[in-house]
Amino acid sequence: MKKILLIVIFFGVSQTSMSQQSSVLQSGNWYKIALSQDGIYQITYDDFQNLGINISNLEVEKIRLFGNGGGMLPNLSSEFRYNDLEENAIEIIDINGNGIFNSEDYLLFFGESANKWVYDSLNSVFDFQYHLYADQNFYYLSIDTGSSGKRISQKPTFSNFDKIITSFNDFQIHEINNENLIQSGREWYGERFGIINSYSFNFNFPNIENSSVVKIKTSVAARSLNPSSFSINANNSFISNISISNIVYDYATAYAKTNTNFSEFFSNSDQINIDINYNYTENNAIGWLNYIQLNARRNLRLNDNILHFRDIESVSNNQLGKYIISNASSQTRVWDITDPRNVNSVKLNFSSSEIEFIDSVSNLRTYYAFNNDFKKVELIGKIENQNLRALGSEIEYIIVSHPDFLSAAEELADIHRSEDGLNSIVVTPNQIYNEFSSGKQDVTAIRDFFRMLYKLPNSSFKYALLFGDGSYDNKNRLSNNSNFIPTYQSENSLNPTLSYVTDDYYALLDDDDGDFISDLLDLGVGRLPVKNISEAYDMVNKVKMYYDTESLGDWRNNITFVADDGDAKDGNLHMTQANNLANYIDTNYQNININKIYLDNYLQESTPGGPRSPDAQNAINNSVNNGSFLINYTGHGGPLGWTQERILEVDQLNSWENSTKLPLFMTATCKFSNFDDPDKVSAGEQLLLNKNGGAIALLTTTRLVYANPNYTLNTKFIDVLYEKQNGEYPRLGDLYKQTKVLSGSGANTRNFILLGDPAISLAYPKYNVSTSSISDTIKALETVTITGNVVDDSGFNLTDFNGVLTPTIFDKEIISYTLGQESCSPMPYKDQTSIIYKGEVSVVNGQFSFSFVVPKDIDNNYASGKISYYAKDNFGNDASGHDDSFVIGGIAENIIYDYDGPEISLFINNRNFLDGGITDNNPILIADIEDMSGINTVGNGIGHDITAVLDNNFSNPFILNEYYKANLDNYQKGTVEFPFYNLDNGPHSITFKIWDVFNNSSESTINFFVTDDGEFIISEFLNFPNPFNNATDFYFQNNQTNQLVDVTIEIFSITGKLVKRIEESFYNDGFRIGPINWDGKSESGESLSSGLYIANLNISSENGMFETKSIRIAITK
Repeated sequence: MKKILLIVIFFGVSQTSMSQQSSVLQSGNWYKIALSQDGIYQITYDDFQNLGINISNLEVEKIRLFGNGGGMLPNLSSEFRYNDLEENAIEIIDINGNGIFNSEDYLLFFGESANKWVYDSLNSVFDFQYHLYADQNFYYLSIDTGSSGKRISQKPTFSNFDKIITSFNDFQIHEINNENLIQSGREWYGERFGIINSYSFNFNFPNIENSSVVKIKTSVAARSLNPSSFSINANNSFISNISISNIVYDYATAYAKTNTNFSEFFSNSDQINIDINYNYTENNAIGWLNYIQLNARRNLRLNDNILHFRDIESVSNNQLGKYIISNASSQTRVWDITDPRNVNSVKLNFSSSEIEFIDSVSNLRTYYAFNNDFKKVELIGKIENQNLRALGSEIEYIIVSHPDFLSAAEELADIHRSEDGLNSIVVTPNQIYNEFSSGKQDVTAIRDFFRMLYKLPNSSFKYALLFGDGSYDNKNRLSNNSNFIPTYQSENSLNPTLSYVTDDYYALLDDDDGDFISDLLDLGVGRLPVKNISEAYDMVNKVKMYYDTESLGDWRNNITFVADDGDAKDGNLHMTQANNLANYIDTNYQNININKIYLDNYLQESTPGGPRSPDAQNAINNSVNNGSFLINYTGHGGPLGWTQERILEVDQLNSWENSTKLPLFMTATCKFSNFDDPDKVSAGEQLLLNKNGGAIALLTTTRLVYANPNYTLNTKFIDVLYEKQNGEYPRLGDLYKQTKVLSGSGANTRNFILLGDPAISLAYPKYNVSTSSISDTIKALETVTITGNVVDDSGFNLTDFNGVLTPTIFDKEIISYTLGQESCSPMPYKDQTSIIYKGEVSVVNGQFSFSFVVPKDIDNNYASGKISYYAKDNFGNDASGHDDSFVIGGIAENIIYDYDGPEISLFINNRNFLDGGITDNNPILIADIEDMSGINTVGNGIGHDITAVLDNNFSNPFILNEYYKANLDNYQKGTVEFPFYNLDNGPHSITFKIWDVFNNSSESTINFFVTDDGEFIISEFLNFPNPFNNATDFYFQNNQTNQLVDVTIEIFSITGKLVKRIEESFYNDGFRIGPINWDGKSESGESLSSGLYIANLNISSENGMFETKSIRIAITK
């Protein structure tokens, strides 16, 4: 497809304002038709019937046709476009002249294809303007709008003339669009050269004017390490050679090089054969043809009953020209189609197989001569009334949803109406196209719709969601395409760092926007890249859960910064950038707890597949499972994950089940979310589409990007993340818009998109928490009491706030260093993650008080500590705060010593677990702890960490300090919950060790058996008591977790008679199910006699698996 530098001439039209109050489609019955070529079209009586039109006594004057012709809408907002569907002049052939549309009557009109030919005055040729989004054009029939229709009228006639015109400009193109070379950009290419080095193309220009040159424009591309060329021959005569420079073989440089050639030649034949040969010296060289375009002059002679003509050479100011067309008949007619909305018929003089007419040549005019040879339209059918143009300034949020996802989109709109009070509407792309692009798919139609609402006086329009996946193939050439909502692709289609896809285009709404030179966003626009209704509802359910009170938690105070290491040459670049961002948050928003996962902090392992860092991977998993408001990544990546060490992979992120702790992701990396490739589902998409967890949204990249502009954009994002506007935190769309506006409009910035719902109110805590009393200095082994309040922004106590506070008290800030692996050097960074105490405290009438004992292991040096507060009440409100007004250091006096270690109870997955039971490959260790003095979580003392040792590997313990949390209002009891990942099938053990604040320790071990959930396993099916007298309880273990299971227990007598059936359903969040109680009675309620019975367990899982197991039971009386 071609780069177009054209002068477009409009006739008989003028620009109008963007907005109007209503669409013609608002009332009446409307019927849609389609066509794909320029020509005179006939709509018959049968066509009317097949469209479902009631043609009983239909008055011909009531028949009207609307449509805005061919071509794409202009990118620039300032350029002309129609305000609504325009009525087209038509001709009704009323055979008997009775004014009623009868069976022999028909309608004629001039129809335009989706594509356009426009005059390029610079090169004096007509150039083909290929429609990037549509192959068909559409028109609309109406019969009951109450007005008489527009009809084709005869033009005024002239008697004198200044020149005679007997020839005209004609043009043809060969272009097929089979291949997008880098799956990016709007250019597609056709014939491939390499194995085949030569192609021939035949063109026919009937009655060609031999004395005039034929102008040929040829566009080609090649990928070769050496310079190569294409030779062009016309009718076996050499015309020109097109040289193509060599590529540089590098992932960030142009995939291929292009060239376009203009040449001229003479042809003595109507038939023109163009031969193109590819000449190369490199064995793996490949060439492509983009298009061949010919401009020739033909004699005005009617061929095949039609002649579509115009003559640029005759254009002269204030002159008249006499057109003479040969090979005509008395039936031949000519229409002036210069303005296709207002076609006029031309009065002809016929004599001796020639027709002639006189018309103005002051500007370029286009005509269509024809005999009774008409084209047929494609009948689409009736469409519903609509009136998007009447929407008012009160609209705040628009969801553009593919029809397949409408029910989910409406539910999402309802969520925002009820939860956020947003005035929200849902529309389909076709509804927009009907009113704004005459039915044709066109990205600018969607933008023009947004712009109409944005430009209304006092407009409230702020957010737009594209509900559906997109593709780099906007015309469904690919068999597995995902073109639900079209994409804006860059003109550059060969350079992976300059080519891009962006949804920003939809949000460029100012008067001069559209050329991408300095355009800035005016809306927050996002996309949900769903491909089916199931994925659509998954996205809605994630938003619903994000707003649910179940998602309240102190994870909202956490931000995780992840940084790549230096690999071969980057040094500390990525870590330094991430650390600068983290320091900005730490300095300006001290209630936020920062988790730094810098890859150079973790030892790497050499594997056949390259270096790996399982510890860094586990750190990311733990950050997700523990919860982070934001996870911000800086470094290398791609559509399969992050870093050369693969610290984030697709299988990993799909295993996350953090549905109540959904983070926002910012990924300053390459191609993590190239959503527009229908052959792949990128890691970023899968992160969003994970129905059990993953991300609530991503500000992410679609193509190759560079580190420094990434850092600039990431810095702008962090700058506005917590900035309130008019007393309110920004919605996701506000964040996206402000980040983009502050980052400029370069290709690197365009490569960042928002995958997610821009109208989401992010999980910012609503209120504040303040300290009312705390010691100036906190010392080791001192019993500390802290009191405080939940307050509003003005500092007033919220006396109606009743709930739970989670305080986290941190030891002093320290300076840590990374390891200095690969090209990195040890990098210092601030770290304040050593927890002195974390628990839960009751908040009553906005007030709280809690006590704890400071661990012996704190650093005795005196320096500032920090408290991070998070509170939530029973009505979905929450609050956040911090305090750093106190000093930590020294040791207390008058200490009451404790010499006993903590008491430990261990479980796996849930507290029904029995030692030796089964689990899946990702078990969760649960440890219930009790100690009169409290637990040491500081980790400063050598060997005093809370640890878990897997399978007796004591040289590599897991440190669990940050996973301990004290119980509500009780610092003497608490729990550790820690997940393990990807354990091998078979037996395992965990040895757990913990220390109290006086450094007394205790240790306990639990055993378990890992099974693969691909096979349904039941174990430990038993009942207790057995034998029993009056009642017994059944228990069993299975390996199908986090799903609904149906359980049936059938009791048989020893003779095989069924005496009792028990049926229950469970949501299996652990691995042990029970108790299932049986009172020892039969199905009829009678007590069973003593003896042996068989209990048969049948269990079926939600994923369709089934298993059974039996045991013997005894009843004694």
